[in-house]
Amino acid sequence: MNKLTRVTLADSLATQLRQQILSGRLRSGETMPAERELQEAFGVGRTTVREALQGLVAAGFLLRRNRQLVVSDPSAVAEHEVDYAALAATISVEDVYDTRKLLECRIVEIATRNWADDDLDAARGPLERMREPADEEGFHVADIEFHTAIARMTKRPVLAQVYESNANLFFRLPSFWRVFTQPEDAPPRKVGAGWAGHVRVLDAIEARDVDAAVRGTYELLDRVQNDLVERMAVARLSRTTTPVPGQQDRD
Repeated sequence: MNKLTRVTLADSLATQLRQQILSGRLRSGETMPAERELQEAFGVGRTTVREALQGLVAAGFLLRRNRQLVVSDPSAVAEHEVDYAALAATISVEDVYDTRKLLECRIVEIATRNWADDDLDAARGPLERMREPADEEGFHVADIEFHTAIARMTKRPVLAQVYESNANLFFRLPSFWRVFTQPEDAPPRKVGAGWAGHVRVLDAIEARDVDAAVRGTYELLDRVQNDLVERMAVARLSRTTTPVPGQQDRD
């Protein structure tokens, strides 16, 4: 019984520390507080702290460096270890899409100038699968491949790596918002509705029209952002205006 209680406390502590890392309160590269400090802060024993820290190391949230534990880059953590509920609560839609606009408009600018040989084919394949996807998941997988292919067209390995390493933030987090903020009575989303916008971006890249490619990328991301914000607002309104059972009888 004691062991079960200790493991439960360790799991709870690990969850709280993981949320601190995902929210940015514990930043990448920072050294974790000493075990004694964690004991005092959370009111738990030394064994509980050690088990929690060991779990975070195993999950990739912490790294051992010179006998110290250092916070990892959350974007490098395995996708199945990321607590998207905690992440979604601390990051706004605007934050994600402002970052994507800043990064992807620069990416498409360089890609339009630098693509060569068969680079366009790497984007055409996913684009074709996005046209009439069999399911929503298939569309989003192809969408990630499309944007990743453009990042690789830049011929800038560091830039492409930065983009790919943040794919979870850019694509998985918005998917979480879509699923968990959707009102029950909302009409189904039209999967693939953004296909034409992706076509315009790729056509502009092929024509080496930098202005059109950048403008198309910004408009595409802006449209997705606005749609997501609107749906979240509708979901919030739906929750706040849904009458409590029996409310009409009391009023």
